[in-house]
Amino acid sequence: MEILVALTIFVLTITAIIFLSSGSQSVSIDTELNNQTIYKAKEQLENARATAKNNFGSLVSASSADNGFLKELIVENLGAYEKKVTSKVSWQITPSRTLKTELATIISDWKGAVAVGGDTGGGGISGDWKNPRTLGSVDMGPGNSATGLDVINKIVYLSTEASDSKKPDFYIIDATNGQNPSVRSSINTGPGLNAVDVAGHYAYVANQDDSSQLQIIDVNNLNSPNLAASFKLPEASGIGNSIFYYNQKIYIGTKKATGPEFFIIDVTNPTNLISLGSKEINADVNAIYIKNNIAYLAVSNEYELKIFNINNPAQITEIGSFNAPGDSEDGKSLDLVNDKLYLGRTVGGNHADHHELHILNVSNLSSIQNLGSKDLTADLNSLKIRDYLAFLATSDSNKEFQVWNISDPANIAFWSSFNFPQVATGIDFEDNIVYVSIRSNDALRIITSGP
Repeated sequence: MEILVALTIFVLTITAIIFLSSGSQSVSIDTELNNQTIYKAKEQLENARATAKNNFGSLVSASSADNGFLKELIVENLGAYEKKVTSKVSWQITPSRTLKTELATIISDWKGAVAVGGDTGGGGISGDWKNPRTLGSVDMGPGNSATGLDVINKIVYLSTEASDSKKPDFYIIDATNGQNPSVRSSINTGPGLNAVDVAGHYAYVANQDDSSQLQIIDVNNLNSPNLAASFKLPEASGIGNSIFYYNQKIYIGTKKATGPEFFIIDVTNPTNLISLGSKEINADVNAIYIKNNIAYLAVSNEYELKIFNINNPAQITEIGSFNAPGDSEDGKSLDLVNDKLYLGRTVGGNHADHHELHILNVSNLSSIQNLGSKDLTADLNSLKIRDYLAFLATSDSNKEFQVWNISDPANIAFWSSFNFPQVATGIDFEDNIVYVSIRSNDALRIITSGP
């Protein structure tokens, strides 16, 4: 009996030792593998940063095998100049057991961001955009209405028009506290403004005056802006209508009139503006988007989108166009994210051929592909794309602000909306907050996602 007891104790002891040794070995292996996955995930992110620095557009999703490890790089477009990059590395220990490391970061196209004045829009979307909420608003008083806006670091630059030409038409609003935004300062530049784009210490505005369509406002002192320059576009007779800053040049469009409607102006020295070139469009130029040496114009023409090579501003050449189905609408608004161009139009008939939102593949400018569209039954005055959502400023009397899910361009899905007092004229996004200008004295709305 004593021998049996002794043998039992011996067997149990050996079993425990083997179990502990095996468990310790398993933990040691898991730790080593985990360290390897972390190293490979970090390495993959560093390679992604190098790729983006060399060519931001070439940074795309990919996967590969590496000595038993599965490496996945997931790239999501947040906006024109930012991408969310997730690096995943996994190792399958057994069919039912997998180790995985996941790291994520946001990579910015700093060259592109600098070219447009540093306006990247901040981070991606978060929260519940199916249930947006209003943070704050600004009332400009009777007789004023907003025509457009640009937001940089929670400072809102607002272009407006007033019933009295003696009233201010440019406002600087401090929205650092989105729940309590306040007018920091204002200035009167003339009859009114149709559009604004800010870069560095200057706000570039499209003026409703055919004798000084381009104006430059020094905003270095937010409390005391001043008019730095007024410029008459050569041979132009239309009023300023749209504007875009890119790489020390201003691209400005006018209403249709005698002479050119699209102009390129060197603003390297804001006190000595130089006209580099112009182009007769024979239509209103309602929106402009510039990327590299390509100009995308939304115009009041049968072909709502016109595309030009602007490498030589003195010889602007048309290289592409797009005529959306339906013949009663004008091109009205634009946004560009990688090879997808988002085109907004004025309202057309309420049927399949008259959609106001179009998503276009412009990777091949000689053969533009319509990826999907949506009938809004309203003018699409301005739009901003962020990640998988499109934020729209429209003329819909019940849904001036709209949010749509565009993750599948062939199946654009309604997300949410807000009703404003009047037409929404402009829209911008920064750090999960949307800013909307309104054709009303209640000129600015600040909106964010629900919890």
